[in-house]
Amino acid sequence: MLIIKWNKTTYFLSYMNSFYDMSFFNKKFSEKRRIELPEVFILLSSLLGLSFFLHIISNGSDFNITPYLQTFLLLLIFILGKYLTEKMIGDLFEIDTLINKYLFFKQGTLSWISLFILFPFGLFIYFQNIDHSLSVILVIALVTLLYTAKLLIYVLYHQKHILAYWFYFILYLCVFEIAPYLILFKMFKTD
Repeated sequence: MLIIKWNKTTYFLSYMNSFYDMSFFNKKFSEKRRIELPEVFILLSSLLGLSFFLHIISNGSDFNITPYLQTFLLLLIFILGKYLTEKMIGDLFEIDTLINKYLFFKQGTLSWISLFILFPFGLFIYFQNIDHSLSVILVIALVTLLYTAKLLIYVLYHQKHILAYWFYFILYLCVFEIAPYLILFKMFKTD
């Protein structure tokens, strides 16, 4: 993130404001979409932050690099696999421009939440060494609420495009948005 802040200050500030201002996404939507280097840095740093948060809440105040890197790699594989599958489905149903915008918005929102809410909270838990069970549940509930609200705002903003493909959209929500998280929840619950 520091590299982006030093080299592309306006991009960084625009990204920081993207949680409550759609101008960052609208500018990106109007451009020809290709993945740029700052977006890769934001994704990697957000995955590092999300991995740190998950590692701290699962292991307490003991930080070990090997499980942290395993968490990072699992998240990277999960998010990239989900992203590529969703891109292929968008190409298959010939709605790739709509899917590309949605995926960029979704990933940008998830990265923002990981960087500016989950990572600082993970640092707070790590350095304060507090009993974090209730606070973690509250933060996870807040993050889930914020993420869902942002996605609903996106859907309402683009509802005329989505209503044209409502069957595919409902199928997409069930298969790619709900099912992977239920599978992960079930997998972590059994472990």
